[in-house]
Amino acid sequence: MSKTRHGSVSVKNKSGDIFLKQVVTAEQVRNWMQSGDVGQLENLLLQGKSHLIEGTEVVHPKTAAFLKTLPIYKHKMEAFLEALYLGDETAVASLVDYKKLILTRHPFTSCSTIHLAVIHNYPTILKLLLGRPNAPINSKDMEGRTPLHYAAAMCGVPGSDNLCYDILVDNGANEYQVDLEGYTPSNYRQMPRLIDMTQIQGLNRYPMDGGDHIDKMIFDRNIHALQNMVVNGEFDRIEKRIFPPHARDMARILTNLHMRIKAIHQAVVDDDLPTLKQLVDSYDMATCRDPEGRTPLHIGVLFNREGICRYLLLLYPNCIDLTDREGRTALHYASALTSSTAKKTMTTILIRAGATEIPNGQPRIRGSSRKKLYANLNVDPSGNEMFQVFSDEDEEIDREIEARIFSIDFDKKEYRDLEELQFEGKGEQIWAVVKKHLGNDRLVKYIHGYRQIQAKLHEANQLIEENDIEKLKAILDSELVQARDSRGLTVLHHAVLKEKHEAVEYIAHAFPKYLNIVDQAGRAPVHYAAIQKNAIYDTLVDAGADNGFADKDGYTAQRYRNNPSHDLTPVSTAGNASASPIFMRRLSLDDSMFDQDAPPPEKVERWLATGDVQNLENLVLDGRSHLLLDKDSVNLATSEFLDGLTQYQAKIDAIHKAVEEGDVRRVKSLIDRIQLSTARDRHGMTPLHKALLYGQTNTVRYLLAKYPHCVNCTDHAGRTALHYAAADPNGEHMIKVLQKSGGDAFIEDKYGHTPFYYRTHGKRLNMRTLKDNAVINQLISGQLNRPLLQDLEEDISDWIHTGNVGKLEELVLNGYADLLLGRNHQVDDSDAVGFLEVLPQYQAKIQAIHRAIEQGNLRAVKLLTDRKKLALCRDGKGLAPLHKAVVFGRTDIAKYLIRNYPQSVNAMDQNKRTPLHYAAAYKDGGYLYKLMRKAGADPNIFDCNGRPPKYYLKYPGEINLEQMQMDTKQALKQVLHNRVAPSYLETNIQQWLREGNLGKLDQLVLSGCGDLLLDKKSANSDTQAFLKELPSLLETIDGIHRSIREGNAAKVKQLITTKRLALARDKHGCTPLHTAIVYEETEIVRFIAAHFPMVLNAPDYNKRTPMHYAAATKDGGHYMKILGKAGADAMAVDNEGRTPDYYRRNPIFDLKMMKENNNDLETFQQSILDDAPAIDTPPSPESASLCRFFSSLVDSGRHEDDDEIDSNRFEKLIQDKLDLPTSENGLYLARTVAPVLTKALAEMLLRRPANPIGFISEWLVRYNDEDESTLDV
Repeated sequence: MSKTRHGSVSVKNKSGDIFLKQVVTAEQVRNWMQSGDVGQLENLLLQGKSHLIEGTEVVHPKTAAFLKTLPIYKHKMEAFLEALYLGDETAVASLVDYKKLILTRHPFTSCSTIHLAVIHNYPTILKLLLGRPNAPINSKDMEGRTPLHYAAAMCGVPGSDNLCYDILVDNGANEYQVDLEGYTPSNYRQMPRLIDMTQIQGLNRYPMDGGDHIDKMIFDRNIHALQNMVVNGEFDRIEKRIFPPHARDMARILTNLHMRIKAIHQAVVDDDLPTLKQLVDSYDMATCRDPEGRTPLHIGVLFNREGICRYLLLLYPNCIDLTDREGRTALHYASALTSSTAKKTMTTILIRAGATEIPNGQPRIRGSSRKKLYANLNVDPSGNEMFQVFSDEDEEIDREIEARIFSIDFDKKEYRDLEELQFEGKGEQIWAVVKKHLGNDRLVKYIHGYRQIQAKLHEANQLIEENDIEKLKAILDSELVQARDSRGLTVLHHAVLKEKHEAVEYIAHAFPKYLNIVDQAGRAPVHYAAIQKNAIYDTLVDAGADNGFADKDGYTAQRYRNNPSHDLTPVSTAGNASASPIFMRRLSLDDSMFDQDAPPPEKVERWLATGDVQNLENLVLDGRSHLLLDKDSVNLATSEFLDGLTQYQAKIDAIHKAVEEGDVRRVKSLIDRIQLSTARDRHGMTPLHKALLYGQTNTVRYLLAKYPHCVNCTDHAGRTALHYAAADPNGEHMIKVLQKSGGDAFIEDKYGHTPFYYRTHGKRLNMRTLKDNAVINQLISGQLNRPLLQDLEEDISDWIHTGNVGKLEELVLNGYADLLLGRNHQVDDSDAVGFLEVLPQYQAKIQAIHRAIEQGNLRAVKLLTDRKKLALCRDGKGLAPLHKAVVFGRTDIAKYLIRNYPQSVNAMDQNKRTPLHYAAAYKDGGYLYKLMRKAGADPNIFDCNGRPPKYYLKYPGEINLEQMQMDTKQALKQVLHNRVAPSYLETNIQQWLREGNLGKLDQLVLSGCGDLLLDKKSANSDTQAFLKELPSLLETIDGIHRSIREGNAAKVKQLITTKRLALARDKHGCTPLHTAIVYEETEIVRFIAAHFPMVLNAPDYNKRTPMHYAAATKDGGHYMKILGKAGADAMAVDNEGRTPDYYRRNPIFDLKMMKENNNDLETFQQSILDDAPAIDTPPSPESASLCRFFSSLVDSGRHEDDDEIDSNRFEKLIQDKLDLPTSENGLYLARTVAPVLTKALAEMLLRRPANPIGFISEWLVRYNDEDESTLDV
């Protein structure tokens, strides 16, 4: 071993990795030449560094002799490398034995001869090289990869074989060698997309010519010149180029820019002005061209997009006379329009904007020339593309799976083997075998029978959920009772898990022979029943279920019964874990030509004539309302239906728009009939299809939970949501979610393909997601378009005046919301007004997300990041949620974000670092780093120091994660110091503390806000005594609610000794009576109702009384009778004006869910969907309730070691910073009415009256007439 001057050790071995870690200096070369160290000089030559020794003066005879042969040696080495690149086996064989040529390295990549034979896929040459002594089989290139790494990656490329890989392994290649990123060859075999083999092959060509001027721009990193080419529509000249390692980041930048340009043009075609506003934020983007040289204005004129053309000319008037490749301006395009109305409109707009008129002598565009204007458009006017797939010849069949299937007795109706294959994620292989043997009638019939029984199983499970016992009895038979789904669950398992006692009782007594069928975890239904607090376990045991056999964990049902704290959940399907990994590409799912099911015109006309409104409505719900355009009818029913058609279609469009944006709250409010849950767009996509396509995972979950029947609905091409998920490179998680919800992996589309076919055969990007991806890419970059604040201020002013809500939201998500505060007076546009009104809540939600991550509160993060955009929101330091999860070591949160929002892996902070940079520096053995790479993280993004993520794998100390945590916590402490409660409440609290106003302080505690008084101090003796007793009082209140949850009636009776304690709310606004009803503690309900009648009509934070809760219990009115007899008001109304009877008839909120989730976040999931302000709606008057929601939300996951943070449990996160008034009017208001109004607001928060406005009005009247101390409305 020898040590270099830089401290790195190099080992001379037959791998040929000599001196790769060493920087060779001119002084060293001079010493070797003077001492005649020919071995060192030869190594320099073999590494392509002959320039270091050529043309130097020679003294030593050995050196002179070596230099004499140098030209021949160098010539043969170059010929050898060229022969390896071209695959010239004869030339390689003639040169390989010359001196040490076999140890030659590629001068640019340091790839050995073995590397080159593998990379260019020449197995014969590989065998020839390995037959020589000292063949560098385990040598490493600049990336630390051996030839086996590349051979493994090539195994997964469609159409490639394993020959090179097998040859290397047979010759003793090291299968466990790791590269610079910590990957072994097997890792690349499982995930070949981690290496771009096209780029690797391009970098290892020889000879290395300099290329043309574009290659030189790439090599010189002339990003501005390359971006100009893309903006000018010349991306096709760059797309296939090879980007060397130091310039690889530019490939992504240019590709994203090209995507943005295509999205701008698509937005013009779609007449999508909001998206255009967001994407066009500079003159370059306003004048970006397609390959034909057309700008957005050209395309806008071509498609008669009046609003878009006016917008472009308003902000960027200089684009008016720009020409395409043929020298035609937008006015030329206007003159070619076939519609006289459109031609007149467009011509008028352009002339008024200053367009240069076309000279009289210049020929007009006519005939075939007019058609050429539409030729080669990057976008399809209908938004459709052909659905392209690879040929079936590319599909490989796993021979083992084929053998397992043919070992089945097809004449028996037993499907255990197929169920096992489905569980292992081999569904696509089953279908491949069937397609190969379509002539085998017994096999086809057997598979058809399996699909039928699985469909019946899904139907039976739905009936169990609906508790429809009569229909269940009608379809159940011995075959169906034995059937298992992909997790191994039978109908009896499902009935037990859903706690449907009546269904369990029927199945157990009707089919006693099948009580002990086990799932994939080895558990029978009785195992799951054992941990439930109901009588299902006893029913099963009485029916003959065996509770004495162990599951795969070694536990019997009896043991679970004795230890009910176990949390048993059925195992998930293995997905594709055991299958050979393959390339996965996103496919296009657009198929307008495949609407073969559309009814013929004569049938539609018959429906119109006969008033068949049912079929006409189904036509609209199937996305075919365009068939009814311009139709009329003398039939009264039809005429009435057609009158409302526009409004009906608008509602369906609004549903799809809300789904695209991930707005679950709006989706919920719009889908007010079950038919709308599967309402299709023009292409047959249901909301579930759309949610998957746009990556809105929370929307997917909501739709599946609320409308499970939509899981197997198809679009017009016959594809289910599972087809879409299988086509997504990052869709593994969604595949499992869909399959757990009943997604059928055997449904064929109109091409005859099942979902998993598209894992390997999807080819093209969907055009409708293009705009969304372009917007998300802007958020991923996290960079503002203007480096100077003055320029940004001008942009903000433009965005506000033009109603560019997209750019305003982008500003907020990038952490610059403060720049928008206080600008409401500048706004005229209604969209901008609405956005700025809810800005404080939006900002508070972002702050809550980041604080939840810092405290490790995964449940809060899940609830708050309810759409893709929020997974990219930045804090004040530019960190996105995934950045912060890595910095704070919150691995569980990081995994959740990576799995549900894979786009976030490439988000950049202010230092242009992605989460992958921080994961590289995080000391977890590379776990998160590899997880992100698998999800699509780009290892070639350079940070502000020009370093890629893998640099920090080697030098993790250069990013100080602990210091970043400290910096963030210091900022948080400052926030906590300044924001403890809303300003109008904190001021009053301080006053009450000073004055010793114990009545107000006590009222604050009993309202559930006692934590706001913790750590407060006062000089007033009465206040001091109150604060001293405060912890004990809070403990008593908590003990009351805890005892109710535990069902300890004796303890409750012991603790509730006064009226005030009977009214004491928990932090969610529930009195003890509310809590007792939620937990169905009848004895406690009777006790409170009988002894403390003043609680009967006490409201929670949503003004729901105990009677509202009783109505929601679905207990047949038992609790309502108890409360009614005690004197509760049956006509009390809540915030929404709803009486208890409304809750009895409508499932507005789920008390069972509140009970199951105890006092945690999901208790309020329904509340936030129903009541919390959304971005597109004005804020609720109950803003303080929202404040308390966020405060309790982020604090529920706090850690005990965060003492200072923990002490401020109810800090204010929603309060927006308000500058002190400086104008004369502002000072006047601050000195006169502001103090009184804050007192009124504080009183309203404490009392929570049914009529807030009336309360304030009456309070102010009394204030004016009486002394403040007497005010008691």
